[in-house]
Amino acid sequence: MTLCGRRRDTEAAAFLDWLADVIERESVDLLLVTGDIFDNGTPSARSQTLYYRFLTKAAAAGCRHIIITAGNHDSPAFLEAPHEILEALNIHVVGTAGAGKPGGTFLLDGSDKTPQLIVAAVPFLRDRDIRRSAPGASIGEKASQVREGVRSLYNEAWEAACAMQPSSGPKVPVIITGHLFAAGGKTIEGDGVRDQVAGFIERVGADIFPTDAAYVALGHLHVPQTVAGINTIRYPGSPIPVGFGEAEQRKEVILVTTGSEIPTVVRPVPVPQFRRLATIQGDLLTIRHKIGELRMTGGPVWAEVIYNGSVLPGDLMGEVTGMTEGSEIEVLKVKDIRLVSEALSAYQSCEELEELTETEVFERCMETADIPSEQQERLMATFREVLSAMDSDGTDGGNLS
Repeated sequence: MTLCGRRRDTEAAAFLDWLADVIERESVDLLLVTGDIFDNGTPSARSQTLYYRFLTKAAAAGCRHIIITAGNHDSPAFLEAPHEILEALNIHVVGTAGAGKPGGTFLLDGSDKTPQLIVAAVPFLRDRDIRRSAPGASIGEKASQVREGVRSLYNEAWEAACAMQPSSGPKVPVIITGHLFAAGGKTIEGDGVRDQVAGFIERVGADIFPTDAAYVALGHLHVPQTVAGINTIRYPGSPIPVGFGEAEQRKEVILVTTGSEIPTVVRPVPVPQFRRLATIQGDLLTIRHKIGELRMTGGPVWAEVIYNGSVLPGDLMGEVTGMTEGSEIEVLKVKDIRLVSEALSAYQSCEELEELTETEVFERCMETADIPSEQQERLMATFREVLSAMDSDGTDGGNLS
């Protein structure tokens, strides 16, 4: 994972060490990781080392079971490759799902060897997993097929979980996982999260999840949040800020306590800030003042500077560099809002590619080419299908979380 070209292995390692300590301190029996383990389908050797080192530390910390599901940024084949070795440590990886195979279903025992929990682990669903396109189907019909396909697969997952209930004694709770965009979900501008389900530009409602599930653990969105105000359907969010837009956002992991005869209890645990990110915005005087405040606070900081003054400075980067000289403040990005605004008004965007989604880039291209609005809709529909096909091939990238 990188930010403006800077590796973030130190932050990732610090978070994983902290999480292993939480697992031991809280006597966690099960760890669920709901996708986007890495930032691409072929992670670096360093990222793989952090991943496998953490899994062994979590198991050594007393975590009896670990279940990992693939996200849209992961390579299912890569994650599942070492499954035989990982299963020896009670670490289960679920990369794919589809009709007749709605992910993985696990009946987990407690320390007394009696059944305590069932997990229906559903990974990111790709278009080919859930939809059979009919020739000539409209965009609306395809979206409906996606929604119904997702609903059907989650029904299958629930039925598979119910079939694993012990034949005698009380029923055990069922937890379901997912990696998708739920309707009403909150995002942060520039976080790169696609508004999609199964690679298609679509959202699903909370009603696709079985109401009798003890908990629904979701991945994909970076902002910690519930779905439809339901406390037991949650996104924990990304463990570290993915970009400057998340700099002031509180990160958290979720502790869930459940049992056959007790209601589910959900407790968010704040994640420490392992590296400070800061956005500094204003004219030169304001920027100088805010940098001075960061100097007084101390400690290393990665910052972005957004200049919105009325006077165009001759050397904005040079001015900012002088303000931070001799400090632990490292400015990774400097942006002049006035220049960007002027460029946009002339259809010549100065936005960096990393700040735009694929669809936004395509929209800019159509605007620049003066494509008629009635043709733009058809072209956008075709472009979304291309994105869907790419996701189905597992060619996307993501974050270690």
